[in-house]
Amino acid sequence: MTRVQSWIALGVVTTLACALPEVWSTLNVLSGVWWWYATVGSLALVAGVGLQWIRKAAQKSSMQFVAAVNGTTALKLFTTLGWLTAYLVTQQEGRHEFVFGAFGVFVLDTVVLVVAATMSTG
Repeated sequence: MTRVQSWIALGVVTTLACALPEVWSTLNVLSGVWWWYATVGSLALVAGVGLQWIRKAAQKSSMQFVAAVNGTTALKLFTTLGWLTAYLVTQQEGRHEFVFGAFGVFVLDTVVLVVAATMSTG
């Protein structure tokens, strides 16, 4: 997967995640909720930074590549955990939808990262 394809895939995942509450009745409670858009956007930002880090590390050494992949995963994990914690502590509506939706975005961003990383090193 080229650099441009990686960014396009990440953009598509982010756009779909932002639009999902508008079209899927299960997530409708998150429609127009700034928490949702901030979570999706920050996960995309962290994944984008991670993509750059992984690509640069892949050119250096396998140890740096592994550190970049693990570091990116940790950054995404802690970003997600921070948003989930803040939402669950402060909000009463849509807690289940937010948690499962954010987990879904985390997984989709991870898929983009894994595909991009394996295609760029293979």
